[in-house]
Amino acid sequence: MKKFILLTFFIAIFVSNIVWAESSYKIYAQLSPKEKMISGKVEVDYENNTQKDLEEIYFYLPMNLYKEKNPYISNVIQDSQYVNGFDPAYTKINRVEDDNGKALEYTLEEGKILSQNYSLKDNYLRVKLPKSLAPKERFRLVIYFETKFPEAYFGDMAYASNAFLCRFGWFPYELAHTQNGWDKGGILVSANFYLELLVPKSYQAAVGMDEVQEEVAGDWKRIIGKNTSPRRSLPLAISSEYRVYKLYDDKYPEIYVYHYPGREYKARIFASYAREIYDYYSRLYGVTKHKRINIVEGQTYGLYGMTSDGLIIVGKSAFNSSDLITPFILERLNEFLLAHEIAHLWWAMDISTDFDRENWISEGFAQYLSITYFERKYGAKGGNLFPDLEDDYFLSYIKDYLLGDLNLREYMVEIPYIYYLRDGWDEEIVKDFWNSCANGYSDKVYNKSYLALRALAYEFGEDNFDNYIKNLHEKYENKVITTEEIKSNLEKYSGKDLSEFFKKWFYSKGKVDYEIVGIKTLYKDGKYINRIEIKNNGEINIPCEVKVFTQDKQEKKVIYDGISKILEVETNVPIDKVVIDPDSKIPDANRVNNWYPRKIIFTSKREIPLDAYVFYYDLVPSFSIDFSTFEINYASYHLEFYDLFNFHLLLESFYQDGYRGANFIFTRNFPKDDNFTMQFVFMEPDIWAGKLSFTKNIWKKFDLGISNNYWDKAYILNFSLSYNELLNNKLYFDFVITRVADYYKKALLSQFSLRTGYSRVGFDMYRVDGVLSKDFLIFPQSTLNITAKVGYVGGNPDEEERVNLSDFKSLTSDYYGNVKLASFINWNIPIAKDLELKFFNFFILHRLETNVYLEFGGVWDNINSIDKAGLNLGLGFEFVYKFITFFDLPLNLYMGYAFPIWQGTPNPNEVGRFYSYLSFGL
Repeated sequence: MKKFILLTFFIAIFVSNIVWAESSYKIYAQLSPKEKMISGKVEVDYENNTQKDLEEIYFYLPMNLYKEKNPYISNVIQDSQYVNGFDPAYTKINRVEDDNGKALEYTLEEGKILSQNYSLKDNYLRVKLPKSLAPKERFRLVIYFETKFPEAYFGDMAYASNAFLCRFGWFPYELAHTQNGWDKGGILVSANFYLELLVPKSYQAAVGMDEVQEEVAGDWKRIIGKNTSPRRSLPLAISSEYRVYKLYDDKYPEIYVYHYPGREYKARIFASYAREIYDYYSRLYGVTKHKRINIVEGQTYGLYGMTSDGLIIVGKSAFNSSDLITPFILERLNEFLLAHEIAHLWWAMDISTDFDRENWISEGFAQYLSITYFERKYGAKGGNLFPDLEDDYFLSYIKDYLLGDLNLREYMVEIPYIYYLRDGWDEEIVKDFWNSCANGYSDKVYNKSYLALRALAYEFGEDNFDNYIKNLHEKYENKVITTEEIKSNLEKYSGKDLSEFFKKWFYSKGKVDYEIVGIKTLYKDGKYINRIEIKNNGEINIPCEVKVFTQDKQEKKVIYDGISKILEVETNVPIDKVVIDPDSKIPDANRVNNWYPRKIIFTSKREIPLDAYVFYYDLVPSFSIDFSTFEINYASYHLEFYDLFNFHLLLESFYQDGYRGANFIFTRNFPKDDNFTMQFVFMEPDIWAGKLSFTKNIWKKFDLGISNNYWDKAYILNFSLSYNELLNNKLYFDFVITRVADYYKKALLSQFSLRTGYSRVGFDMYRVDGVLSKDFLIFPQSTLNITAKVGYVGGNPDEEERVNLSDFKSLTSDYYGNVKLASFINWNIPIAKDLELKFFNFFILHRLETNVYLEFGGVWDNINSIDKAGLNLGLGFEFVYKFITFFDLPLNLYMGYAFPIWQGTPNPNEVGRFYSYLSFGL
């Protein structure tokens, strides 16, 4: 799963129709917690599985990817990834010997890496052999190494939350040799592993091995592990804080859960899920050879998962914060997350692939297995994401009025996929990582590929498709599979030619978007001949089902070939409505136009269907009462009409503070976060207000150190026209441009805004504002922000149109002028971090900070009047309590004191003030 974010490096394997004889690795190592290092030796029994003589052997050292700083992003942004500032990781090679102790010649080399384009030095160990190694011959060597873990919030290959985690690459591991030579893109081959690892006796260690023993001697504990079959990785997770829960059910694989204190009940839940999921997959797709599965609580928060052989990392949120406010509300999401990760034991570990070019095979099949499991258990249609907790008022409120009763497949797959298409990120699924688009990469390898597999399963039948997957597992276990092999095997299994399907879905960009344009009906010989006109707004054709509803409440299903423009259906009575693909079996890019006439849902509960417009109405008005007078001080009733992707229309009648009126808001959404909003407000007796607003984002490609192509907003432009009769009877035109192009590299933001005002007699005033904000890293986790603001007002402005000092926390009086010059300096200092203090299961305090700030500047009537008399210098201190709450949403509490330490013109009313406020949401 993704969440995602920083791209986590994943090491993978590519072999074209080659089955390797496995090498053997014996690792003898020791953990030094204080130095955050594992050191030792690797005894390698290497077999030449190529068809040529070898003069050298290459090994991979992925920890060296974190040896250097990322030169493409600022220190401020990069610092947030580390616990105590940049902390380099590395694998150091001390010496290399043959099995007789004779030194071997070796060099460290750089090369192209799957996920990033910096810190590429010393990523490969090249060992020169004393003599040529013929095919099928073996050679034994010993590599002495030291691997240092970075103290960082990477979630993998790092030390954080008092835990060491590494799924791949903590010791030298051989590269694959293919037809094109040594593959230096991160290919991983299967091998046999034996491990002896010394850790302090108070530490618990999860290692992805089949048989694990522990021997304690003095202050040390020896972890002895071995595999009973070849593996692609030897992952480990080590911490002095881990608690271990084992599921005692006398079944294989054994299930162990490594968790932080206070999470045993979650460990029990995850263990039971793991058993149920593994047994289900095994019945349908065949068993893996894993004898033990370790589920490990991750180092960082988030609903994410990462898998390697025998070890699954699950984000802290699943273990801790997912139960905030309403326990168990996200339990099904946790179950799906675990189901996806366990599916990787079949697709990624047992059957591997080219993760550079064909990562979809791993993620697409894992999505298919996990979503199919979920839907067979909880149903495929309707709300299935949230459990049925009818006695929980908060959950009912969330389902009914905030989020809607969500469907997992729609929420996790189809909605992101449709946005992916709308925003223009679509590209070939089979494409090397370096030339792919980062913005849509996860959507294509997870979601687009899953939807293509789902369409194939519909075409051949789910049971047949289950058998096909099982046959693939039997045939390719411990091997590497390609897209072409999946295609050819499915063609043999089904007897159908799938060349066109795979060409359009996997090797081209494109979509399917069926639209029912209309229906023409002819009555003949006592029958109704209905000619349904279907249009495809996409490039791909897929056969699908069409369901016809007649006026006598009967249903008729027919198959549409995906090509014809007219589908003829005969009925006994007139048609009431028609829908194409009623069960969402094909990856349609727009399901609203699948209905004719268009489907409209009338409801008093929140709905977010993909195939319908929604007309929402309040069942009862909302209101508030002043309990001192028992009078209603606010009341509202509103209607909404919307679809999820394109528009939202709101009509509200309200009463507030003696005013009665109506509010109309229309929002139109466009690709890449562009939008248009129109709002009108009427209040009795005859007061009008309104606003038109359009936001346009300008995107550019940024180099952030990741190896594929990343696009983001460089400029955000907003144009608006507003009028408020209640305020001052003026028409305003506003233009705001925000520059974010310098943020990644320089931590610099800037903004320019222009306002012009018009009264009934014509042009009345103008205002120009500019803001420049820059962050500096003072020491790890501590930043200094300097912000400068300038403002100028011309014409005949009203008092409220002039510039002011309302952004000075140290001032309480009103200060207005036509010219503003101000600067702000804020020093953020961490007091405590990585906290996990839970309060009444409502929120978790995870960080405490303090801000010390200076405010300097003033306002004047004109440029010529600028002098020190208008200047103010303020000082403030505040504590910031950073919580997370429901759905990991941030909740920040600010408590501070600010006061003026100097004023050019002293104001006796300015004596300082205490303040506090809350901020909620992203």
